[in-house]
Amino acid sequence: MAAFVALYLVTSISLQLANSSGTIILLASMGASSVLLFALPNSPLAKPWVFAAGHLIPASIGLLCSHLFTDFALMAAVTIAAVLFAMYIFECMHPPGGATALVPVIAAADQHLLGIEFLLVPVALNVAVMLLVALILQKFWLKRGLQAAPTKYDPVHLHHDASPLKRLGLQPEDLINALNSFDTVVDISEQDLERLYSEAQLHAYQRKSSTIRCHDIMSRDLITVAPDSPTALAWQLLRKHKISMLPVTDAENRLLGVVSTVDFLKNLQVPHYWGLLRHFHQLLLKQNHKLQHKRHVAEIMVKSISVVHEDEHISTLVPMMSDQGLHHIPVLNAEQKLVGIVTQSDLIAGLFKSKLC
Repeated sequence: MAAFVALYLVTSISLQLANSSGTIILLASMGASSVLLFALPNSPLAKPWVFAAGHLIPASIGLLCSHLFTDFALMAAVTIAAVLFAMYIFECMHPPGGATALVPVIAAADQHLLGIEFLLVPVALNVAVMLLVALILQKFWLKRGLQAAPTKYDPVHLHHDASPLKRLGLQPEDLINALNSFDTVVDISEQDLERLYSEAQLHAYQRKSSTIRCHDIMSRDLITVAPDSPTALAWQLLRKHKISMLPVTDAENRLLGVVSTVDFLKNLQVPHYWGLLRHFHQLLLKQNHKLQHKRHVAEIMVKSISVVHEDEHISTLVPMMSDQGLHHIPVLNAEQKLVGIVTQSDLIAGLFKSKLC
């Protein structure tokens, strides 16, 4: 759909504003660019500079060669060779640009030399329209398919250290040095390469380590509450069992949400430390007993939950607890029913056991 919108606008505007013989031929290279812009938006070949310069520079080279040479074979060969050299120098390797460069060459073969206006209309016009449409669509429509640029800021713990899994092993600087060591253009971004490396490490660990699954380390004797349970009961269970999270389940043991100590406090308006202590005091001494009994767990529970299945390898838990800052992860079975909870302590024990086996 994104390619349809972009190509329709490019074709309509070009046919209305440009009447040169190269306009129709140029649409072929725009169609090729749409594959990169909309099917592979994370590719280094689809970056805005690469797309724009990857058409304008080749078009200029092709136009120049069409006026310098008369032999068609020599004209085409010199054009493409110069285009490749320029793309490499200016770091704008965009394959459809090769077709753009040959538009004035093909026109010259038909005894129709194009003028300097060819660079403005239709080339610059098509590039501007296509780039504008691509940026708008990627921002408001295709943004879920784009991967955010890496950052050293940890959004979970609100500090500027790298996330725990990224503090050791492969670093972004290592990826940049590795990519720069190639003599040719590698069609993969740093973010995708890092993600591939992380996935490869995960699979390698699973292959080499013993097959410890989530059901081997999870806690099975669970303390749960119903969504219509009073919040006072949930608070008492948290204190009695010295835990910080309670699963909220229905009559068929399906997980509906979780309630933690943080959920009792996040909606409070406590401007200072003493206000927080006063609220704790009311909860502990049951001075606000009637009010708490009027509220139900469903009002404060968190419904958006990260879960794992009981047959998943314990390595799946590592990024969830390390980078997402989770302390407890519910475990579901094949029927999507709650069967256990894995804590950070469970994971540490499981990883230690896997090293001993």
